[in-house]
Parts: sequence; C-alpha cells; structure tokens
Amino acid sequence: MRKKLVSCLLVLSMVGTAFLTGCSGNEKKEDAGDSQETEKTEQASSGTDPAFTYDGDDVTLNFMFITGGENEFYNKTLPEMVNKQFPNIEIEVEELPSDNYKSTIQMKFASGEGPDMFEWWPDKQAEPLVEAGYCLDLSDLECIGDFREDMVESFTFDDKNYAVPLGSSFLTTWYNQELFKEAGISEVPMNWEEFIACCDALKAKGITPIVMGDKDAYVIQFGTYMMGASCIYNENPDFDDQLYTGETKFTDAGWVETIEKYQYLYDKGYVMADTLGLSHDQARQAFIDGRAAMTFDGSFGWEALMADGASEFDRGIFMLPSNEKDEELVYNLTPAEGIFAGANEGHEDAVKAVMSYWFTEGTPLFEAWAESNDNIPVHNSLSDEREMIQEYMTRYDGLSTIYNLNNAWPSGVSDELTAKFQEVIAGEADAADVTKAMESKFEQVK
Repeated sequence: MRKKLVSCLLVLSMVGTAFLTGCSGNEKKEDAGDSQETEKTEQASSGTDPAFTYDGDDVTLNFMFITGGENEFYNKTLPEMVNKQFPNIEIEVEELPSDNYKSTIQMKFASGEGPDMFEWWPDKQAEPLVEAGYCLDLSDLECIGDFREDMVESFTFDDKNYAVPLGSSFLTTWYNQELFKEAGISEVPMNWEEFIACCDALKAKGITPIVMGDKDAYVIQFGTYMMGASCIYNENPDFDDQLYTGETKFTDAGWVETIEKYQYLYDKGYVMADTLGLSHDQARQAFIDGRAAMTFDGSFGWEALMADGASEFDRGIFMLPSNEKDEELVYNLTPAEGIFAGANEGHEDAVKAVMSYWFTEGTPLFEAWAESNDNIPVHNSLSDEREMIQEYMTRYDGLSTIYNLNNAWPSGVSDELTAKFQEVIAGEADAADVTKAMESKFEQVK
C-alpha cells in the first residue's frame, strides 16, 4: 500500500554503487592540448572541479530556507563553496521561520519575485506551485538518479521532477532517559495505555511529562500527525485518497479520536502549562535543560535537541502511540523537504549548475552537505550511522508507516488544524470544532 513507504531497515542499509562525476547542464571538457591541462591543474589547485562549469553572465541567485539545523551550511558553506567553484555566481541566502515561510514564498511567486532555489514539501504541498508554473523542471539533472526512486517520486508531477530530495525523516517523541528511570519507566510505550501510564508515573514523581512550543502553531502537527497515524490509517489506509471522492471526511471518527486524544494530554496536565506562550525554540531548550521528560518533535530536530543544556542526560526517541492494546501501531516515516528551483527566466543554467555541483557525489559541496544534513539519507551511497536512529528504525521494522499527514492535503488544511487547536489549548474550542474547520477548509481548496 502507498502508506508503506519503505522497509525501515532498507532506509539504513541501502547503499548504491553509482558514482556520477557530473550532471546535465554542465559541460565536461575533453583533453585538447597543454592549455586545457594547465587550466585543469590551476582549477584543482584552487579547490575547484573542472567537471562543473558555468559560462553565463554574472548572476545572483536567491536561496530561501526554513530556519532549522542546517543554518551554518545554508548561510555560510553553500554560498562560499558555490562562489569558489563558480566565481560569476553569487548566492543570496534568506532564512525564514516555519510559521510564515509558506505564505512568504507564495506571495513572492505571485508577485513575480520568487526565489531561484528554495526548500519545500513533497506531494500535495508542492502541487499548487508546480501547476502554477513557478517551479523549474529538473528532470535532466543526472544526479537525481543517485537518490532513492520512491523519494524522487514524491517530487514528480506528470513524469517531470521538480526537486532533489533532502532525505527522509520521522516525527517522534524525544525523551529524557534519566527522568524515565527516576519514574520507574524501563521500556518505551507501544500503545496508548502504556503512554498514559508513563505520563502518570512521571507526574507522580513531580516531573513535567511533556513540553511543547505551541506559540508556534506548526508544532501542533508533530503530536497530532503521530497520533493520527494509528487512529486513522490503522482502520483505513486509503483514508486520504477517499477524501477526494467524498468517501471519507475529516469529521469522521478517526480524526475526532485523534484530536480528542491529543486534547486529553493537555486537559490532564501532562503538557507544561502556558505552552501558548512558549516558542518551538524555547520548548526545545526546556527539554535539553531537563525541565520536561518529553517533547514531540522530529528526527530533523537532531542538532537542536542533542545540544548541551543545563542538565546532562541520555536521550531516546519513540513513536507517540495512539493505538489501543489490541491494535497495531502505525508510525511516521516521510520524505523530508526537497530543494526546488524557481522557473525564473535567465537563471535556469546557473541554477542547474549549482544544483549539479551540490548534489553530485564526490564534490566538496556534496560532502559538506552530507555531513551537515540532519535528515535520514536517501542518496544511494549514504547511510545513517546514528545509533539512536538505527535503534528506532529497528524497533518498528515490519510495521506500517505513514507520511506526514499534510503531504496528502491541499495547502491550508494544516493551518486550520493548528490554529483551531490553539483555541482548544486556550479552552475556546473542542475536537469537533477542529475537525469541522479542517473539513470546511478542505472542501474550499481541494
């Protein structure tokens, strides 16, 4: 089934042997005398690669990305290495927080000032930008063939590819192993009853079970999508496809159960008080400082959540289970964002030169990106060596998976979910209000 994205162990063990030294859009120069040999020697000594060239006019390319773990790579390494390889290409970097990233990108494209390269999400989230003609067809980049086919397909529309996949990721519960031991919790929960028991045991020891940064509404997706994985797709793996035929609705029992269970965590006091006043960064800091035993985040939060804080402790990760004891757990595994290119006239060749250099194995830029990328690798020659990630994937191997749920929805539905759930936290709405708002928005934009 489509929800079964890939075998867990395949993500960790798949290693390709293909090695491409260049991508289309870049000319490979043949030996043609001493002058060319001298040029290659000079390029090699300067740290550039003669297999990648750009002979066009001087150009400044705008690159936009979401604030996250790769800040130094995007802000410093990427522009410096690109300019070193291509002296006539400058990269202008613009970093935006998640809460207004989508709207900013959409407004820029609508006004004719869209970025030349940008991070964006797969499947239904990308479809409107592609259909509007804002995205450059990247199908002729040979380096895309070095990435896992199932991940590339998430960025493919009408047999044309529009992005290079940055990796895969999962939503997860980060937990403090020392606080779990203090509360007498020896194993991670595998169903809803066991998870609630963990929360009760932590509270009994005076430990705050969960911290979230609900001031940044997008983080509400982390917990709700994990809970929806079992509440919705265990019963009906085709739920999303059936949304478009009218066979299912967001007001159906599975989504109501998802929101009710997530609300229960707040109603019972398992989540730190006043989270509407905490940002995502502040919640992460509270976790690494040892002020709460858990936070709902993702594998993409690795750099931030593994950082040193006021308290020293071993971390662990587990899927937030919403399944009842007699039901199988469904967990989250999804394509991460991809790097798209804007269809900006006159910049196409420069963009393709940069992306070829960036994503072709063996270049200095590829190596720097691979080292800094927090996502689970989907390039065929890379594997994830992080022990915690390997343990996580092994624990759930053989179970069904689901992508980030909004990958299947038109833009706007997830915003209704998060905004309305903020009202739930404030005591101004309930689960039925959330699902009705989602269904109404879906009918409007589908």
